[in-house]
Amino acid sequence: MPAPPAVRGSPSALDRALGVGEGPGPVARFLGEVAPDEVRSAVRRCLPADGTDPLVHLVRAKLKPGRTLTAEYGVVLGQNGRERRLSVTWVARGTTPPGRSAGSEVEARRRGVLAPFRRAWVATDDGRMTVSVAPVDEAFPQLVRLHDRAHLLAVLAGACPAAGFDDVATNDVTVETIRYRPGHRHVLRVVVGRDGPAVYVKTYGDDMGQRTVQAAARAGIAFAAAKNDAVAGPPQSAGYAAADRVAFWPEVVGLPQSKVITLSGAAAGDVVRAAGATMKVLHDAGFAEELPSRPDADGQARETLRTAELVDLLAPAVGSRMRRTVGRVLESLAGLPGETPTVVHGDFKCDNLVAGGSRVHLLDFDRCGRGDPAADIGKFLADLRWWSAGDDALAARLHEAFLDGYGVLGPTRAARARAYDALLQLRMAARRVPVQDPEWEGRVTRLVGAAEATLAEERR
Repeated sequence: MPAPPAVRGSPSALDRALGVGEGPGPVARFLGEVAPDEVRSAVRRCLPADGTDPLVHLVRAKLKPGRTLTAEYGVVLGQNGRERRLSVTWVARGTTPPGRSAGSEVEARRRGVLAPFRRAWVATDDGRMTVSVAPVDEAFPQLVRLHDRAHLLAVLAGACPAAGFDDVATNDVTVETIRYRPGHRHVLRVVVGRDGPAVYVKTYGDDMGQRTVQAAARAGIAFAAAKNDAVAGPPQSAGYAAADRVAFWPEVVGLPQSKVITLSGAAAGDVVRAAGATMKVLHDAGFAEELPSRPDADGQARETLRTAELVDLLAPAVGSRMRRTVGRVLESLAGLPGETPTVVHGDFKCDNLVAGGSRVHLLDFDRCGRGDPAADIGKFLADLRWWSAGDDALAARLHEAFLDGYGVLGPTRAARARAYDALLQLRMAARRVPVQDPEWEGRVTRLVGAAEATLAEERR
């Protein structure tokens, strides 16, 4: 196939977006005003020349100042078209952009899963913007196979027979992209018909998916043994296919706890209390020695500081405050007695809890390991603050419900949890506020101030 035609970019706007010293304004303007036309132009060059006008919308963006700006876009073709996903990368001058996944593209075309796109990769004339079309990714060749519905059904039948996909016609299966991040991780949702069973599909580059499925199964045994209706129900039977390095997770019906809090406020107390009971059972489960170690306090601090690099460059004064507060958190944790590591979830947050009545279901065991239980508690306290959206009274009531569900905490674990609460608030400030938000600096500043206040309270 001949090389894809080049598309025109906007170097000056891109240079300002990737640069430092002007704050977050240039990147917000670039993503809001310049990027949509560039992306549409690139998409047209990947489609047949039939006048199709793609509709694009930004899903998420990540900036590494001075280096790269990466964005995931949803693309809809026509009024009744199904959404597809793109990954777009803009690079600074002198930086090597992502290359074409030629072998994966050929395979996608052979299996018929690239259409209606004619090509899966295109670049601007200066090479500073590249676009990759799902499901093409050389680092995850199984992603193309998993879009081939015949292959997908065969793998599902062997790995996850309880998912309810027996005797399903390939034409009744829809594969939706939830996350498309070439070189990193992909998540799909597979559904039968309009109201049939659905599973989430997660790809891996190693055997982590198998360990995750095994950890979830062990947690499910602990939840069932608790004989407590408030504790999470055992995870629905998951499956893992080693040949494709893919895990299948049957969809849980209900509302994410984040949505329950947004809709119900303090009335969400019952499900938050159930989350506390669930975490306590997990921490008391007896299979910690089988699990990999999770980051200790120093590791958690380093991860937070990595996320703070963006704040350092776009709002240096706020970044300095973040770094000082991270140092104070480490001082606080160093002054407190440690405890024997337990089973920890590693990513215990409202979006990983699905509520059904007063019971919850715990999802996403990818980071399950052996670590400090206070880190799990602190992260969830910080996440409840996030979803309380600055309402301190609501956050306090949700914290009370959660800790009531968790039960006896002990003064040492409680003190460590409050320190982790402050640390994770800082990480959320740097990671969760969209860089394209015109109010980015103000929001990050307020969140850093809230973390400082939490740490000051813990020290008192």
